[in-house]
Amino acid sequence: MNCPHCGKEMEQGRVFVSPGGALPVALIVWHAETEFEKRDILEPVKHIPIGIADTKDGYYKDAYYCRPCRRVFGEFPTIE
Repeated sequence: MNCPHCGKEMEQGRVFVSPGGALPVALIVWHAETEFEKRDILEPVKHIPIGIADTKDGYYKDAYYCRPCRRVFGEFPTIE
């Protein structure tokens, strides 16, 4: 896969989310970019985010790293 920023070939890998006991260390959530312009202090409560589905081993496949840009791009299944 080529980097959408610089166009160079990226290294394929996985993204890992480490659990901390019974709760995840990090909650990965996606919000629409258009909603960030409207956000205020109550934004997390007013808008329902799209949650990222958990994996059995904590790894997400189809992740790519661009060394020149120092960016990771990934594909994540969502919670229904």
